[in-house]
Amino acid sequence: MSSNIDVRFSGTGNEKQFIRQLHEKDASTIRFIDHNKDYFTCLESDAELIADEIYKTRSVIKTSDKTKYVTISPQVFQNVLKFCLLEKQFRVEIYHNRTYQLLVSGTAGNLESISKEYGINFEFHDCSNSSIAAIKIHGNSVGVCIIEDNKVDLCEFEDNELYSNLEGLLLQFGIKEVVLPNLSDKKLLQVINKISNIVVSTISAFNTKNIEQDLVKLLEEDNLQMVFSSKGMKLTEYSLSLSSCNALIVYLELLENDSKNFTINKYDLSAYMRLDSSTIKALNVFPEFKSTSINSIFELLNKSKTPGGSRLLSQWLKQPLTNVDAIEERQALVQLLMEDASLRVAVQNVLTQVPDIKRLLKKMSISIGKIGNENKKLEDLVRLYQLVLVLPELVDVLKGRDDLVTKYWLDPISKHHQLLLKFQELVETTVDLKGLNDLHSNFDIRPEFDASLVSINERKQSSLKQIKQLHLQIADNLNMDSEKKLKLEQHQQHGYCLRLTRNDSVVLRNNKNYIELQTVKAGVYFTTAQMRKLSQVYANSCDEYNIKQRELIREVLSISLTYQGVFSALSLDLSHLDVIASFANVALLAPTTFTKPKLIPMHAKERRIKLNDSRHPLLEVQDDVDFIPNDVSMGDKFFNIITGPNMGGKSTYLKQIATTGLMAQVGSFIPAEPGAELPVFDAILSRVGAGDSQLKGLSTFMIEMLETSSILATATSNSLLIIDELGRGTSTYDGFGLAWSISEHLIQHKKCFALFATHFHELNKLAEKYPNSVENLHVVAYVENKDDITLMYKIEPGISSKSFGINVAEMVKFPTKIINMAKRKADELQNNENLKKSRVEVKQEVEQLKSVLRKWREENHHDVPTASESLKQLLKSTSNQYISELIQTL
Repeated sequence: MSSNIDVRFSGTGNEKQFIRQLHEKDASTIRFIDHNKDYFTCLESDAELIADEIYKTRSVIKTSDKTKYVTISPQVFQNVLKFCLLEKQFRVEIYHNRTYQLLVSGTAGNLESISKEYGINFEFHDCSNSSIAAIKIHGNSVGVCIIEDNKVDLCEFEDNELYSNLEGLLLQFGIKEVVLPNLSDKKLLQVINKISNIVVSTISAFNTKNIEQDLVKLLEEDNLQMVFSSKGMKLTEYSLSLSSCNALIVYLELLENDSKNFTINKYDLSAYMRLDSSTIKALNVFPEFKSTSINSIFELLNKSKTPGGSRLLSQWLKQPLTNVDAIEERQALVQLLMEDASLRVAVQNVLTQVPDIKRLLKKMSISIGKIGNENKKLEDLVRLYQLVLVLPELVDVLKGRDDLVTKYWLDPISKHHQLLLKFQELVETTVDLKGLNDLHSNFDIRPEFDASLVSINERKQSSLKQIKQLHLQIADNLNMDSEKKLKLEQHQQHGYCLRLTRNDSVVLRNNKNYIELQTVKAGVYFTTAQMRKLSQVYANSCDEYNIKQRELIREVLSISLTYQGVFSALSLDLSHLDVIASFANVALLAPTTFTKPKLIPMHAKERRIKLNDSRHPLLEVQDDVDFIPNDVSMGDKFFNIITGPNMGGKSTYLKQIATTGLMAQVGSFIPAEPGAELPVFDAILSRVGAGDSQLKGLSTFMIEMLETSSILATATSNSLLIIDELGRGTSTYDGFGLAWSISEHLIQHKKCFALFATHFHELNKLAEKYPNSVENLHVVAYVENKDDITLMYKIEPGISSKSFGINVAEMVKFPTKIINMAKRKADELQNNENLKKSRVEVKQEVEQLKSVLRKWREENHHDVPTASESLKQLLKSTSNQYISELIQTL
């Protein structure tokens, strides 16, 4: 973490002195110097990082007074900030180029100040929001305050030593930064590191000394007790989370920001399914990187037409519901849109016209305090006005539909529209909307709105009219088509001027009436003395108009932002409609249409999983994949042990069941045939994969044991567990011992649905020990001539004869010598295993042989042939394999 820096210089701009004065920083902090926003620099190791990651070459690094630095343009700087904050989760600090005082700083969880200073819209690749959490722990009690946009969530709960509930909470919000009182709790830091990509900060302001007064200011509510009571909370019962809230108020300097109206809520952990970090990765819930193909559940389900819809889907996937009634309402809405094609198409046509409301509101609130680009500030206002204009069309489409449509969409959207009619009137009264249908139009305050603007506007419009007439006149003089060849353009540098292609520009040669301005790839820019004069008049009129209208624009924007709450609520309702429509489209456009599952509540007497022709939704949409479906049936036999060859489909089978459960609880239809039944799970927990975390000091086996320990501590009878290859990170005997004992614990005590894929074939004996709870399944493989193997990718009851590891190696073209040596070594080990016997077994067999021989002697046979035959009969009567082999010698 960076230290507090307050460096003052005499304004010499000595960057070498700047480095010398600053304290050491860790590798997760990167520093930039702002040169009046004209350009930016970074120094030493930061310069090397930017050169490597952004420019992909170190040739951009320069040296001055033995100090390395890289210069960054404003355009590139936006990409640099997105890379540092969103992709790498660095802490960014930006300093003034003269005083070297800290201008702004930020993290992925606190983007507000940097976004405001440089006007950047930050979007995470999974469409999640920037969110920050403060955590205070006392004994087993955990108090958390989470701030996301203008929402404050308080949550207080009991947790175990592994902080499993806390891990689930951080994942449900997609937390980007955690604020702690100190870094002394190593187990807590281990959990945060396990989730990865979370910035950790510390502050000492964890107290409740002034929290009530601060919340009154923050929430703009006088009666705090009433606010808490309406949310089902008591101030006295949330001391830890309120202490955390105070820490965030101080850390984010929230009381200094008057533009936001905050709301506070109680967050109920039990209302949502809990997913641990390993499950989110194992099920590919979110994309790890941007890709054109579908590699995650989020990408599969995201057919949203609006940015708000994508953000809401991201939230739903982190917070799957556990209430059956709420899930079934979502399912009913999805089914309605699937069955009514005209409604679905009409809704989507309207949604394509919905802008990013959240982003527009944010831009408007930032632009109020900034000078310049006055008419650009009204563009965002006009986009919101255009949204209000399309709402009546959506209301008409939704009328006369199902009660659920009325409850979730028609009533709230109609209510918002009525409240926004005054906003519509405000815009129509104050803003000049002549260029409403022109993409490149700039918007101004209507001149009629202020008498002083009328004369300036007349001068501006007169000069523009003369410029357009002059354009037509010059076209006639040069014998050029005014629409196709001679272009009138408003150049950023030259103002209004004319452009011809390079080939057509020959008409300008040796003609003193025309002044060439610039030659570029697009052609030659030129003007005349008269057009230059008119362009200057127009530019001066615009500047004067902007200065006059600046205060008016600020006033209009301020009044418009009083509708921020209505627009935010409208955004949420439109996003809900968008996600449901997306689910309907995904279900219909799947290779095989998705079906609606019947959900069984938690704690019901008969909980079962019944899926006919279940498929993995991500695999079946891949090109050149002909997915083979499998039936799933789990009920009383809730513990399934799956054996079979590598690459045979064991892991896919596990993941597709878990993925199906997740999709069902967000309200989506699932990839299976009609008649599907699923229980509602309170958690999906997994131990899949063998990736290690050497950077965090954790080995493969240590990660495996930590994940398994978390499962044992938090799983309930309503959980779903998927365990793949448990125990392979250590020796065979230790691994098998752990796998057996963990399985027995889950069977005896947790009694939850569990799927256990393994190569320990001895685990199949659990089905003999617990015949009513355990079922053995295997991946079907067809073997021919002992060596040739054909994987059938079907899961059937029974035990796999072996793991076929060498056969799979042959399939992927291992060298023949290696294959032969592997077979020989495997045969040797198999034979040695067969010969191994314990001392007790050998002693027992010897005693059995002695008893047979005594009996034979007692019979006292004198006839040798008869005696020999008699011994053979005695030996045959025993089932001992060792004795049976003796028969061959007699």
